[in-house]
Amino acid sequence: MDLMALTPSATLGRELLALVVDLALIGAVVLVIQPEMLAIAVMFGVVGMFMAVRLVAGFRTRGYSRELTGGR
Repeated sequence: MDLMALTPSATLGRELLALVVDLALIGAVVLVIQPEMLAIAVMFGVVGMFMAVRLVAGFRTRGYSRELTGGR
């Protein structure tokens, strides 16, 4: 569910996993469809920006920074 959610994942690890898997899925689509370079850049750009916004929102609302310092 973390891969398709509009809100950040519960933990930083799950959010980073969702980021990697989403980019890998776009990569697989690119390999199968083989669109033009501009379309590839747009796909990766849109997904990258969306995931970056989710990551920033997670740091602000879910407290990802506490996980980086070892806090609970």
